Amino acid sequence: MLARLLRNDESSVYVQAPWEDLPDRALPRPPLREGLGTSHLPVSTRVPLAQAFFDQGLCLLHLGWGPEARRAFAEATRHDPDLAMAWWGLALTRGPGARFASARAEAMGRALALSEGLPDLEQRYIVAASLLAEKGPSNGRHAFVREMECLIDRYPEDAEARLLLAGFLLEGYEPDGRPSQGQPYAQSLLRELLRTNPDHAGVHMAWVNAMLPSPRPEVARESALRLLTLAPGASPALLAAGRLLGRVGDVAAANRALEAAVDLDDAYLARESLSAEAAPCAEHAMRLLCQGCSEAGRYIDAQTWARRLRHRVDAAGAEPQAVLFAASTLVAAHLRFGFCRAAADVPLELVGEPTPAELGLRDGLRLYTRGISALDAGRLVEVERACDALDALHPRLSELRRGEGRALCPRDVARVVEVAAQELRGAMEARRGEAGRAEATLIRASRMERRLRPAGPAPFSRSSRETLSRVRLRDAREARALELARVLVDERPGCGHYRLLMAEAHAAAKDHTSAVRDFSAFLECWRDADAHLPELHRARVFVAGRGRILRLVHNADLPPPVTPDFRPLEKVSC
Repeated sequence: MLARLLRNDESSVYVQAPWEDLPDRALPRPPLREGLGTSHLPVSTRVPLAQAFFDQGLCLLHLGWGPEARRAFAEATRHDPDLAMAWWGLALTRGPGARFASARAEAMGRALALSEGLPDLEQRYIVAASLLAEKGPSNGRHAFVREMECLIDRYPEDAEARLLLAGFLLEGYEPDGRPSQGQPYAQSLLRELLRTNPDHAGVHMAWVNAMLPSPRPEVARESALRLLTLAPGASPALLAAGRLLGRVGDVAAANRALEAAVDLDDAYLARESLSAEAAPCAEHAMRLLCQGCSEAGRYIDAQTWARRLRHRVDAAGAEPQAVLFAASTLVAAHLRFGFCRAAADVPLELVGEPTPAELGLRDGLRLYTRGISALDAGRLVEVERACDALDALHPRLSELRRGEGRALCPRDVARVVEVAAQELRGAMEARRGEAGRAEATLIRASRMERRLRPAGPAPFSRSSRETLSRVRLRDAREARALELARVLVDERPGCGHYRLLMAEAHAAAKDHTSAVRDFSAFLECWRDADAHLPELHRARVFVAGRGRILRLVHNADLPPPVTPDFRPLEKVSC
């Protein structure tokens, strides 16, 4: 998808993409692959292998696998150096930012020079792409869209052009839920493509990515399932399917898709004799698997995936950015189940010369986890010191120069640190009995959290809205707590923690019927959960009719939860 390849839309575990420092002519030669879909655009070549590799590059372009698409287009130029559309593909698959501007311009120049005498359709493709190469995705946006619209108007039967335009226009949603500019236009194009090209893997991939951040992700569930059969050889397609299935609450199917993506990447690395950094999505899939296991109450499995990610990162050279992403994944798993001291003990040693953004993220992780552990132990003076240190950290990061490419941006780190500081401070104020201040602080934190850029690091703090709902429950504002819990369940219907929160809100409001229904839904979400978790016992007791109104703070009469190595740890409360 062009939106993903031309803009830095998502965070990356590793700083460098595979082969990005190699010129096009030096790229390793790829094989012809199966299981990528069936994209086909006839181009002006008499060499069958050139056409085959061009089509493979086009498939990979639609699936968002930029490095492999670039290899395929480069191989097409080896078989036919005069194939202008192969150079067109090389220009589109070069990474975003000014760093690769000269490489994009060189490939685009070759395409333009070879385009004389070509059919009108190919010339229009090349002219449209040249506007992006010349002006960049932001400045060249309008001109590119206009040229592609003219192409589509002249050749309405060309599905590839409509799909490329839709993929370029997908820019997600605003924090308030409104679609970004171009998003409705892209969705209308994709709806028509779904009707006319129901077996095109790239169409289903684009539709999944279009609806994933929307308030209605369930409308793309069928496309997610189709991707598993239409593009079984492309791990980015399995990753996209797993993300959407997890978003709509089908956690088991999501985890199967994500595990298949990891296995596929491992087989790809072994077959190509590549290091772990070349895997397109295994690390991202592992982080999502950790989250999915946490939502399903499988704490041991969540730790397993987080530690497997850390071992993978260490084996690849322990790049500081990758180490921090792996560490934050394990921290999130511990915090999700309330094991604060375990989160504070996650090692964060970095090798080499970390960047200011990496140092800021490391320090933010340390301060927050130590603060949350102190809050759990009731040491509020230490918590306030951690909050003050976090508050002092994010302004310094905000003043640094923006990051480029896949490297951590200091300003993105600053936003994540600021959210963590506000969430921790709100929880501390609630513990002090300052309900009004805690409410205001946590509302501010939740607004900041919604504005975090997808390209930045994932937040390592607890969900501000979940903390706010718990604070409201503690202050006997059950209706407000229940309202927020419903929003969280609607967003992540497969998350057992949110189901439990809504059940406890109903129980606190003395709505026994609704509480039993929600506790039963929670138990269904956690049907494969670790048996030792106390939440299961509390829910079963209530459903059996032997429970009393439950509190969100840890009950002294319940046995403390036990980590997999059987060290007793306390649970956190607001």
